[in-house]
Amino acid sequence: MADDTRTGHPARVIAAIAIAAAAIAVAVLLALSATYPLPVLIGVRPVPLFAGVGLSVALIVVALLTDPSSRHPTFSMPKAEKYRLLGWWIAMFAALLLLAYGCWKGWSVVATFAAVGAAVKVLQVASLIWGGRSFRIWHPFAIIAGVFLFVLAIAQFMTRTNLPPPIEVAMTAYHGDHALVAPASRPPPDVSATGLRLQESGDVDLGGFPATLYSYDDREGSRVDIYEADFGFPAPRGSEGVDAPPGWLFESYRLSLRTGPVGSDFMVVSWSTDIADRIANAISSQAST
Repeated sequence: MADDTRTGHPARVIAAIAIAAAAIAVAVLLALSATYPLPVLIGVRPVPLFAGVGLSVALIVVALLTDPSSRHPTFSMPKAEKYRLLGWWIAMFAALLLLAYGCWKGWSVVATFAAVGAAVKVLQVASLIWGGRSFRIWHPFAIIAGVFLFVLAIAQFMTRTNLPPPIEVAMTAYHGDHALVAPASRPPPDVSATGLRLQESGDVDLGGFPATLYSYDDREGSRVDIYEADFGFPAPRGSEGVDAPPGWLFESYRLSLRTGPVGSDFMVVSWSTDIADRIANAISSQAST
């Protein structure tokens, strides 16, 4: 894109403003995450998510500060301008791929489809640089790339779970080893009346959601996982509201996930709905006394 903008700023000033805007955007996301874990809402992988947001914001700022005539590819553009425009679209394509990788389900599909448009623009600008041929020559290649990415997005949409990241990670961890990141930062709940035996405990990262895990064995030797956090666990689609104690219940893949009243901020994962209900009732009764 042009070195000077309609406001008269040189390229280095545009770059400085773009970097500052990206830093502000990432800082806002981090501030929001301190209030409520943002990855729970729109992303399961914080690093690529933040990188994609920062890069896309910087690129948008660059485009807004650049002369509008240099944003649209034409045969009459200087070759240096074409290369700058090509670099911009390649960077935007990379940013959208980062967002697609960092987000989950619907957000990921939106970013993937946007990446399809960016890929077509990359082909369009490249066709003006190499060979000086019209974009019409690239139509078959653009169609092939578009169809491939479209099928990829549909496959990702159909195969990627629609569960919130903390729920998906907790269900996966129930059948495997727990990835403890630190010793337990809070005491375990008193569930001795239910016959559970504590096996391990520690702080964990549930897809960007910080929590403390207490893993027990019940009387039959089956695992029961209890998670406590500073925030309420997000209810997955398909869960139902239940009473005694009030909360939500989700049953899937022979697992039962159960929470308690608002403010209790715990979740029970068990193979049995009856066991999950009894433990949720024990923890809620303890919290209310």
